[in-house]
Amino acid sequence: MLGLSADELLTTTRAVRKRLDFDRPVDPGLMTECLDIALQAP
Repeated sequence: MLGLSADELLTTTRAVRKRLDFDRPVDPGLMTECLDIALQAP
């Protein structure tokens, strides 16, 4: 686990995002929070 908040995760470097484990289960509430932040981006 990277130990990042949703804000940190969405604003981190591409290299770190490429190391994420997409097979690991994610809490639906966290996904909603990430989408809410991403939808505010320009």
